Amino acid sequence: MRLPLLSGVVFAILCGAAGAQEQPAMHAPDGSTRERPESLVILPKTNAPFSATVTTEWTRILVDSTSQTNWNHRTIARDSSGRVFEERRYFTPTGNQETTMLTERDYRDPNRRERYICMTAQRVCFVSPFSAPESVNLMPAGNLPGGRGTVTREELGRKTIEDIEVIGSRESITLNAGSVGNEKAEPIVKEFWYSPRLGINVITKRFDPRFGVQNFTVSNINQSEPDPKLFEPPADYRVVMMNGQ
Repeated sequence: MRLPLLSGVVFAILCGAAGAQEQPAMHAPDGSTRERPESLVILPKTNAPFSATVTTEWTRILVDSTSQTNWNHRTIARDSSGRVFEERRYFTPTGNQETTMLTERDYRDPNRRERYICMTAQRVCFVSPFSAPESVNLMPAGNLPGGRGTVTREELGRKTIEDIEVIGSRESITLNAGSVGNEKAEPIVKEFWYSPRLGINVITKRFDPRFGVQNFTVSNINQSEPDPKLFEPPADYRVVMMNGQ
């Protein structure tokens, strides 16, 4: 079975409740855990170019309590000016071993303040305004807004992955029993291995008792300047301006 990757990303738990003290980010922004995976967030960090491969492992909990695991792997890149390129590809049970069908290419340009989402099947690029947060702060450990549950964090130390120093942390979110289908109040656990140099989570592991496991691993990291052509949307695609542009 082929399953499409959700193209959008959600900045989850970026700021705390009113009046709470903000905590400096221990990892890059992360997508929320849902029934469909929301991949790592790549901010338009300048002077930190790289290209790499992201491998996603997605284990879903099915209605009969069995599980199903699918994978894909795709190319990501960022140049020194902060331009970001990402592929989106289908999932398959063998997607960690083979290249799956390309569904779209995403381009984000902080200099032109534009985002292009280029759909392969339709051969069309949708263009919308783009802006990224200048800084990211995490919600402090403690109670969630509205008394919905609690957040705890722990540091996991430092290590080196592909000659890149990374910082480990674990975040556990325990929702109150019965919240959003979480009858047993099992914690949602996320583990991050974050590269301050690149500003990305090189490894992200998410477990949500409601939805399953989503793991993201960035590999084949090349810190040389990527080919500028990688950041140019397809010239032969139709362009549709969004948001009244």
